[in-house]
Amino acid sequence: MKCPRTASELTPIKVGGITVEFSKASGGVFFDNYELMHFDEEHEKRGSVLVEHLSQFTPSAIDYSQRINCPKCPDIVMRRYFYSPKNQVEVDECPGCGGMWFDYNELAKIRELFPNQQDRDKAGKDFVLAMLETNIQKSHDMKIQQKDALAQKLQRFFISVF
Repeated sequence: MKCPRTASELTPIKVGGITVEFSKASGGVFFDNYELMHFDEEHEKRGSVLVEHLSQFTPSAIDYSQRINCPKCPDIVMRRYFYSPKNQVEVDECPGCGGMWFDYNELAKIRELFPNQQDRDKAGKDFVLAMLETNIQKSHDMKIQQKDALAQKLQRFFISVF
């Protein structure tokens, strides 16, 4: 497999019995479907070991805004999205195989932001509540504007009639 950022060969590494592929050129790492769950939380030793290993591969100038193809399914463009409602870390996921590409330091960032599943769940709930509050406020504001517009129409009507 090739690094989606540099086209260099990915290097397999076995961490705690699980093999992942990483790029020495970009410091990125590819997880097959469902592998990430063994690395993404702070208490997971595998993740700590992998983050430490990847930190030694500092990338040169890379344009992270470019869309990338999956290392495992080279004909498929990966879907880029924010990993969490906090909108701080973007990751790439293959719609074909479900594999995920993490650019340099992204794994470390999500481990820091969400040390465990409870923190991730809380961030999701906080996001939903914030969205609901925003939508409720917008709906309320829209109703007030509609009522004001109706009141102005009625006022003009009664002034013209009387």
